[in-house]
Amino acid sequence: MSVKEVLEAVRNLSPEERAQVRALLDTLPDSPHPSDEEVQARLRAAGLLAESGQGRSASARTRRTPVEIKGEPLSQTVIEEPR
Repeated sequence: MSVKEVLEAVRNLSPEERAQVRALLDTLPDSPHPSDEEVQARLRAAGLLAESGQGRSASARTRRTPVEIKGEPLSQTVIEEPR
């Protein structure tokens, strides 16, 4: 549908329907492509994206304890494994 066709269709609407179209147009973003920050904010609001760890201090992160392995070092086992 062309812009001319859309305008003609809007002209044929009742005043109430034109008001609805105006209200809808006012809610649309100015840019057809939202920024990465806007997309991430929407995903977080929908619960589809967790907060990233950016900005957290090192003390806020959990410290992991290394797992002890019996036998030769794992790196040596990987080197010796036939491919």
